[in-house]
Amino acid sequence: MKFSLSSKQASKLSITPQLQNAIKLLQFSAIEINQEIQNIFETNPLIEKEDDCDDYQEDNCELHYAHYPDNFLARSDNMISTSEIIEKTSQSEESLKDHLLWQIQLLNISEKDKFLAKSLADYTNDDGYLIKEIYEIFDEICDSSEITVDELIAVQHLMQNLDPVGTCTSGIQESLLVQLQNDKKINDLKDKACIILNEFFEEYVSKEFIKIQKNLNISSDDMKKIDNLIKSQNPRPGSNFLTTKKSEYIIPDIKISKENSNWIIKPNKLISPDIKINENYVEISKNNISEDDKEYIKNNLQEAKLFIKNIKYRNETLLEISKSILKKQIDFFNNGIEDIKPMTLKEIAEIVNVHESTVSRLTNGKYIETPYGIFELKFFFSSSLGNKYGNSFSSKSITEKIKKIINSENKSKPYSDEKIASILLDQGINVARRTVAKYRESLKLESSSRRKTK
Repeated sequence: MKFSLSSKQASKLSITPQLQNAIKLLQFSAIEINQEIQNIFETNPLIEKEDDCDDYQEDNCELHYAHYPDNFLARSDNMISTSEIIEKTSQSEESLKDHLLWQIQLLNISEKDKFLAKSLADYTNDDGYLIKEIYEIFDEICDSSEITVDELIAVQHLMQNLDPVGTCTSGIQESLLVQLQNDKKINDLKDKACIILNEFFEEYVSKEFIKIQKNLNISSDDMKKIDNLIKSQNPRPGSNFLTTKKSEYIIPDIKISKENSNWIIKPNKLISPDIKINENYVEISKNNISEDDKEYIKNNLQEAKLFIKNIKYRNETLLEISKSILKKQIDFFNNGIEDIKPMTLKEIAEIVNVHESTVSRLTNGKYIETPYGIFELKFFFSSSLGNKYGNSFSSKSITEKIKKIINSENKSKPYSDEKIASILLDQGINVARRTVAKYRESLKLESSSRRKTK
């Protein structure tokens, strides 16, 4: 079926403010989440802050790892300055395409499929839609008989389930369908909603609800529920990347530190303090007050409960993701970047029991303070390269090894890319010369001939 919709029709579909806020809270940076909390303090009297607390609080969320090497902090050759990290991150600005490409790199798929995925990212606009029909894209990018249109469509379906869910679709109709089908929390009336989007989309957009009800034999109450369900999806899944701003400051959401040979994870409560319902207003609502006042308290109470629930989910899930990263990347915390392991969104999603898109949202623009400096949580995810012994290395690990090799070379006789590849092979890492060149260039390091000094 062909999915299409005019911009006029598209404007009729909207996500509810409550659900839109829930999605934004997952994506908000530390500064943004703190500002959002301050805003609701000012506008909603039924929300108040818990008792004051230290900047980093444990709150029964400590994660201990005993008996690790005591020289953890002494390995200064691997240390990265906090100011360097902040400078680098503050200068970056991620587009939707950048976000998709980052996820593609982490996928356990063939190089051919990665090529197709990256090509589809190139054809995806800022709203998250493909700018051409899938068959047109196939004709333009696939000049080899080795690739079939079915393979391209299969990769497209894979892309549609990346974060944000519903991108790489032909338009709003298909995007909403993908989002509904992907949401495992929705059960009630989801099938009917999908049928409406698939077979009665024009009628739905035109609000011909009675016609839809008759054809599908559903009640007006169920029709209202279905309408709200559809509106809870994002009609422009890429829109959150359109207003990306450069960060002026980096504030860590999580701190990982070593105390008496134990690793401890603490959330930063300064940026996301504990909040609760103001019970005084709840008690007032039970008194003999006007209906307008009761309605005012009722509406604010509903907003407060939803906001607290969303904040709690964000913070708890972020903490669980951080715990999982510590477990998976314990070698990094012990030894530095050279020992960072390959890690994918899927691995962490399975551990935390959430969708990959949730992991992607919560690791994008969130920072963790470590003894090595401040890192974006996304930093810990990377693709893998195998070695001759069947082990795998993170691409970040190999990049760091190349950097270390070049830093230790004789500047009058610098190592060629081929020589660096040979040194890595001696360490059990089998990479091609061109791979070394790619990683070297990513470090903004010149070739051996340009590095040579007299």
